[in-house]
Amino acid sequence: MLVNSTGQLKCHNISKELLQKSPNSLVCGNLGDISIPWNYQACSELILEPLTSEGLGFYVEEDVQIPEVERACRERFNVTSRPFWMPYSFGTARDMLRTARNIFFSDGEKDPWRVGGVGSAYNNTIHSSVEYYYIEGAAHHEDLQFHHYRTAPGVRKAKQLEEAAIRRWLLQSRQ
Repeated sequence: MLVNSTGQLKCHNISKELLQKSPNSLVCGNLGDISIPWNYQACSELILEPLTSEGLGFYVEEDVQIPEVERACRERFNVTSRPFWMPYSFGTARDMLRTARNIFFSDGEKDPWRVGGVGSAYNNTIHSSVEYYYIEGAAHHEDLQFHHYRTAPGVRKAKQLEEAAIRRWLLQSRQ
């Protein structure tokens, strides 16, 4: 995770990054500010605070985190947060894994939200075509980026495992 890579910030404000438009927000051509749809979804369906589990997360858990996020979401988007929307709509990670097929999940060591992800529910009782790999020293999306000579060994391993799984699924589909 790069925070303040320019060295120009005096302080990294995670609440501002998540919930308020920033002068440094990403602009992508005619699509406009790409942080707006993500922030709306984070407000309405994917409440990411607290980003911790048993006090071992990126930030120390505080009782005020979710109410602060909900208040900011009401102010910015006039929406009511639904922190349990995903499990109510799709089931828990364990529920989803029972019926999943041909999926390769990865979490990275640098993902603060990995504590509530698929890895916590993954075990050998699910279908053999569902695979999970924990990428040491990486974030969950790094395995989807183009190869670079500085790609970390854990990411290289994840890419190899993903490619092997996809090849296996394609071969099985032809049988």
